[in-house]
Amino acid sequence: MSAEHKNSITEKNIAGAPDLIVEILSPNTARYDRVTKAKLYARYRVPHYWIVDPIALTLEAFALEGATYRLVAAGAADETYQPALFPGLTITLTEVWQ
Repeated sequence: MSAEHKNSITEKNIAGAPDLIVEILSPNTARYDRVTKAKLYARYRVPHYWIVDPIALTLEAFALEGATYRLVAAGAADETYQPALFPGLTITLTEVWQ
């Protein structure tokens, strides 16, 4: 949860959708994660959704626009990813794949 939504976190639960969901794909659930879960997250207004594919060595970042997600960034193999969502953060993808 972002600092803006930190009051959504209570001792009992989290009220509302998270600001970011990261899905790690597996061959058995890839279609489900990309289609069914994306629709569910969009319905509940999750603003950011990342898909990490350890087989294809890719990271895709999506942002909610209206009722659907739009791809806003992608990285692969040995690239680095600097998400606008987290200023100052650099993700070295080779470290993710390890």
